[in-house]
Amino acid sequence: MAATLHRLRWLAPGAVLALAAILRLWALHRPDSLVFDELYYVRDAVSQLAHGFTTMWPDDDPAFGGERAALFTDEPNAIAHPPLGKWLIGLGILVFGTDSGWGWRISVAVFGIIAVALTMLLGWLISRNLWITTLAGLLLAVDGVHVVMSRVSILDGFLATLVLLGAVFVWMDQERWRTDRLWARPWLFAAGAAFGAAAAVKWSGLYALVGFLVLMALRDWWLLRRRGQRHAFWTAALRATVSGVIAIGTAFAAYLASWIGWILHPGAQNRHEGEPWWISLAQWHADALSWHTTLTAPHPYATSAITWPLDLRPTSMYLARWSEGCPWNACVQAITPIPNPLVTWGGVVALLLLLWALLRGAVLRGTLPLGPVLRTTGRAASGRRESGVSERAIWVSAFLLAGYLSGWLPWVLTLSRSAVFQFYAVVLTPFAALALAWVLTAVATLPSRAGDPLRLAGLKLRRRADAVHGRRIAVILFTGVTLLLGIAFFPLWSATPIAEWFWRAHLWLPGWN
Repeated sequence: MAATLHRLRWLAPGAVLALAAILRLWALHRPDSLVFDELYYVRDAVSQLAHGFTTMWPDDDPAFGGERAALFTDEPNAIAHPPLGKWLIGLGILVFGTDSGWGWRISVAVFGIIAVALTMLLGWLISRNLWITTLAGLLLAVDGVHVVMSRVSILDGFLATLVLLGAVFVWMDQERWRTDRLWARPWLFAAGAAFGAAAAVKWSGLYALVGFLVLMALRDWWLLRRRGQRHAFWTAALRATVSGVIAIGTAFAAYLASWIGWILHPGAQNRHEGEPWWISLAQWHADALSWHTTLTAPHPYATSAITWPLDLRPTSMYLARWSEGCPWNACVQAITPIPNPLVTWGGVVALLLLLWALLRGAVLRGTLPLGPVLRTTGRAASGRRESGVSERAIWVSAFLLAGYLSGWLPWVLTLSRSAVFQFYAVVLTPFAALALAWVLTAVATLPSRAGDPLRLAGLKLRRRADAVHGRRIAVILFTGVTLLLGIAFFPLWSATPIAEWFWRAHLWLPGWN
């Protein structure tokens, strides 16, 4: 009986994955025209399949399929991003063709479903707790930004999944931390490949690689210092150098591999007769970097990265209104990554709590945030813990914050480019979901291997049975309302025909209109 119940527990992650698939695949063909930047990336994918590199199209008509899907020319097209994302879109087109949105959207939808699975995998790795695992996947499954970016065939959904995959591999590498391990680190090689693939979709994939390398270097230094190793700083610097060589070298190889089609076709963009391909490729990168860093084209949905965590200005990707043939006074179809408020805003609260926990350990207690919570005077060498707070809870907090901040802070600091958009924040969503799931599980007092983030932050909840029971009911209600909000907002994420009054009822903030 016990073994049967244990197996049944694992039905919960499966159910979450099924829900994620439904929300990302339901009516994926709708609308049957290109929306937002699909106009560029889908058409680039089609011409890249035909030529090995992207070529020009004669017009900007979003109608697609049939004869229109073959209107590309032989003239090379200017491209703003590396080729991998377009190759991934092309895989779906090879399977389903160009006559339906299923063909050009299926790849990004599959990647979105994989991201939910990876989030649950990472939740299990950090906690060995089925509640955290399932809840993290559920929160991401009904996150508005993630759902939309898994249904619109542009690059950021691929980017988010590959960054998350790299983070999973980093965690697995760090779980096997030993002082004698320098080069024998297969999971770090895998992480480098994942981050290199992310950069081959959009260069911003490199932000996560740098962020996690910095985190690993700091952790190396503290763990060596904790063990009392002589010259801990220089040993950590050596380890950081080796880690960088492994991860960056592998990332470069994966990135370069994405350019094979361009390399093998001398007629591609920026190729010059008689010039070696690596010279032309270097020039392309110089030109593209100049373009990205000086892009200031006005756009009605451009938004400051500072506002991304709260999703104050979602990027409307499709909007159609009509009255003739509408069963209501007026009908609307929309695709807008309006957030699920409890997931997005709750995730911010959870991450702020984790940030406070690290600052509390580093400043108020005079400790460092990446090692055990110990005072640096005398007690550090003994290896004892302070107030029973888990070293693992410190590491999990730092890891989730590194994943989130590495995808956000670089954009906050990018002052030279004003043309940035809310949907770039899709790379943040898995880490916010994991943080919120961990905090909610702690509120419900369900122990996990990751430790208690509330206690780490100095919050002591009453352990009486009635208090715990009340908090568990609150967490269940929170989860239930989150699911209901996901259902209520799904029509605005999926171009479902709805009454205009229903659409307006969901525009809670001025920036959501």
